[in-house]
Amino acid sequence: MSPPGEIERRVEVCVARQALLFRDDPLRFWTVLDEATIRRAVEDPVVMRSQLKRLLEVTDLPNITVQVLPFAAGAHTATGGAFHILEFPGFADPDVVFVENLGGNLYVEREADVYRYTVAFDHLRAKALDPDDSRRFIAKAVAQLG
Repeated sequence: MSPPGEIERRVEVCVARQALLFRDDPLRFWTVLDEATIRRAVEDPVVMRSQLKRLLEVTDLPNITVQVLPFAAGAHTATGGAFHILEFPGFADPDVVFVENLGGNLYVEREADVYRYTVAFDHLRAKALDPDDSRRFIAKAVAQLG
């Protein structure tokens, strides 16, 4: 568990990052969510339903792509945990991979390592439902929550 101050800081950072998706010139965001993210109830069903409905809303935005990796896809390259690839325009700012875990945050910068994560993400996207099927999958989960 994180101390209260750390939790508040993380929430502030998360809110600031989300704001970048809704500005006039928004960042591009592409995510692959494991089915467990959609199915595992971590909150009250009313809260979970609200969160999934919000997820459905943002899938309508042109700068956001959401794909669901169903359990049926089997083992995959990210079974070790979540990661984020941060791509920057121009040669001066190379891409970076951000890995967050219980022990802290890790920024992977070596080109060969970033490449491995990029290939892993490509494999996840290929195994996941396409964005339209993912949207239907999430909508079905919302309906099942009542």
